[in-house]
Formats: sequence, C-alpha cells, structure tokens
Amino acid sequence: MKKQIFRALVVGLIFVFVFYTFEIIQGVYLTMNYVPDIVETYESVDYLQHKVSFGYISSPMWRTIEILGLFLLGIIVFYTGKILRRKK
Repeated sequence: MKKQIFRALVVGLIFVFVFYTFEIIQGVYLTMNYVPDIVETYESVDYLQHKVSFGYISSPMWRTIEILGLFLLGIIVFYTGKILRRKK
C-alpha cells in the first residue's frame, strides 16, 4: 500500500513539474519573439484597463491551489490507470 501511495505522489509531482516546465518554456518563447509596436501600444493598454472583466489574480493562495490541483490530478490519473489495467 505504501508503495502505491509513493508512486501516486511521484506521478503527481511529475504533473506539477511538466506543467511548470511548459509554462517556463512558453514564457521564454513569448519573450524572445516579442516585438513592441508603438502604434498598437495604446490599444493594448486600453484593453487591459477597460475590457478585462476580472483583472489579474496574483495571490499565493491561487498558486498553491494550482499546485495542489495538478498534484491531485496526477494521483487520480495514476489510480485510474491502475484500476483500468486491473480490469483487463
């Protein structure tokens, strides 16, 4: 039983690691390919100030919930795969 829990935790950690690795790679790619455009600058600022309905959430609580959610998703995927393999 302890071995299964350990494996499920490892799968959850892998999900978290893969997600944040993808986020970092995407951020680097977007930063490297960003080309500022002085003509479009006003439109983007106007959009952010007036057209975004809820704004940007920058709270440690949301980051913690995100990590826990990914962790639990990995555990659920592990146990679902285990159950499906057992039925075959």
